[in-house]
Amino acid sequence: MKRLVILLFIFFMVVGFGTYSAVNKIKYREMQNRFRNFYSVYAGLLQSTVMDMSGETDCYYSTSGEANISGCDNFYRTFVQKMKIKKYCQNNALAQNCVARYEAYPTTPKCYGFFERMINDEDDVFVFEDGSSIIIFNTKDEQRTPFFAVDVNGVNPPNKAGEDLFTMLIMRNAGGSYYFHSNITYCLPVEKGGIENIQDIYK
Repeated sequence: MKRLVILLFIFFMVVGFGTYSAVNKIKYREMQNRFRNFYSVYAGLLQSTVMDMSGETDCYYSTSGEANISGCDNFYRTFVQKMKIKKYCQNNALAQNCVARYEAYPTTPKCYGFFERMINDEDDVFVFEDGSSIIIFNTKDEQRTPFFAVDVNGVNPPNKAGEDLFTMLIMRNAGGSYYFHSNITYCLPVEKGGIENIQDIYK
């Protein structure tokens, strides 16, 4: 009898683990598909915005490591107009239900613009009709940067980096072409199993 109980325990453990793994794989595929669609749309919007601004946004990080933020206000003004804006929070985004309370926030100084206080109280946030939102990384001087986070389902869970929260760094190469950096969770604390790089969504 004791042996039977042990065998049944092992059986259910194996079945349970198999089910857990299958659910995780499905969840990961859903995350991949969801963000792949968003990334494709945002990449197109970036190119369209660059064209509208005659090829020069003055809002980018260069491949040499330098940054130009002098035109970021104008860039975002043009960029977000291409989407259906439902709500805009210039500050106090958490209190106004423009952002969720996330599972974790960065703490290193270079990621200051995504500290918990910045996202909740200082950064400006655009919420769109499809339920998604963008959080613009602001400096201590309240200047917008070529860096924003995309929450693909807004205030709805899981509210975790690499699952429904991703980042977009606007890059410009020496030839003047604009694109998003391949690290799509830069500055965000990603838990094991989360998507970190753009290559991951095409695996």
